Amino acid sequence: MKDFPEQTEDAFRTEIAEFVATRTDAEMRRTVEQGQPLGKQGYIDWQRKLDERGWAAPHWPVDWGGTDWSLRKRFVFDEEMALQGAPHMVGFNTRMIGPILIAYGSDAQKDRFLDRARRFDDWWCQGYSEPSSGSDLASLRTRAVRDGDDYVVNGSKIWTSYGHYANWMFCLVRTDPDAERPQKGISFLLIDMNTPGIKVEPIRHFYGAHIFNQVIFEDVRVPVANRIGAENEGWTIAKALLEHERLTSARHTEARRKFERLLRLSRRGDDASGIRSTIAGLGRQVRALECATMRALEGLIETGKVGTFASPLKLKGIAVNQKLDEAIFDLLGPDALPSAAAHDSEIGDLLAPDGRYVAEARYYFRGPAIAGGSAEVQRGVIAKRILNM
Repeated sequence: MKDFPEQTEDAFRTEIAEFVATRTDAEMRRTVEQGQPLGKQGYIDWQRKLDERGWAAPHWPVDWGGTDWSLRKRFVFDEEMALQGAPHMVGFNTRMIGPILIAYGSDAQKDRFLDRARRFDDWWCQGYSEPSSGSDLASLRTRAVRDGDDYVVNGSKIWTSYGHYANWMFCLVRTDPDAERPQKGISFLLIDMNTPGIKVEPIRHFYGAHIFNQVIFEDVRVPVANRIGAENEGWTIAKALLEHERLTSARHTEARRKFERLLRLSRRGDDASGIRSTIAGLGRQVRALECATMRALEGLIETGKVGTFASPLKLKGIAVNQKLDEAIFDLLGPDALPSAAAHDSEIGDLLAPDGRYVAEARYYFRGPAIAGGSAEVQRGVIAKRILNM
């Protein structure tokens, strides 16, 4: 793997900074600074700019458009992109379904989907949680019944992030309702969201944003060729994908970006003197989170798996991000007063950029705290699989 054989780390950081500066416009930078989503086309355009540079999926194998960068170079890339204000990419394509296809997909599935996922020619969403099966994912009830060369799918999925953008879903379905253990009767399907019988209903955040959806399936026909792995053995794949999701959920780059914002705000005047010890403590926690993420990435590179370490990493990453949001909120004082209408009304325009950012960040991070398994689920995994309790 290549570390920095042709350039120093500082030169690589400079290259990234120049790329972000030249490939983003003022409106995109303002949107990112305020923590706002880019919108579907904005995310697609940015991903394709990365792909043109060969940076769309640095952790993928070279044969599929990835890099042969070392662990350190990958980490520097993620960190510097965040520090330069580059958009935080939606991870379903490159961080979740991509690694699963590479590890478990057939050659035909890799040929069909991987390049399109990397370029965002397809937008993928995740079909895991259900109205009655959230944290207890193995109890899912969306049913897939074999009918010749198809499965007929009925049921629903909920909290489907960006399902209104997606044209494909990776989905867990129950193919054997009589299995001895609920985990044994689950299969992993790739579903074309344009198939007849699929309905996407929006679920809006209480502050107005539209990220989540409920997806309803009524007699949806899915080709058996779109199943990854063997029938009734999708749980192993599901767990592997959750490990990737939890690694992403640690959000160390967001923590670093928030900490830099906190430092910038603390330099405005002497009023920050009372929280200097808090800032120092948060700085240590951010650094510890980065080191832990490096450890997880090292395991991923060596074994191809994240493993159970993803659970404590996700747990800590969310906690650090939320502490940073609260510290920024406290430091801003009256400027941080949020409005429930800040997302899409004129009231939001009255908030200072930092105030608008922290108001939305505090709301938004309630979601990642649950996605991929709530704190309680992560503690259960730690107790069972790490502490052997």
